[in-house]
Amino acid sequence: MIKEMPYISEHLSSLRQEIADLRNLNARISEKGAHSAVDQTALELRTTRLREIKQELSKILNRPDDPKVWWERSRRPQQA
Repeated sequence: MIKEMPYISEHLSSLRQEIADLRNLNARISEKGAHSAVDQTALELRTTRLREIKQELSKILNRPDDPKVWWERSRRPQQA
């Protein structure tokens, strides 16, 4: 599958990097001790983004047979 759709491999690599960045930021903030309102809001935004990535990865696992359908569906903005 990955060989047939190189953009999925690139997308997964991008998501891995984003997850690592979010985790590193969370670790730095947790070491800080006292948290301001801005820190708390940033933590909530990072947590939300990690949840979105998890949902996106789940959608990749449940992909349709046609990669073009998956790609278009995954690029549409999600509604709240």
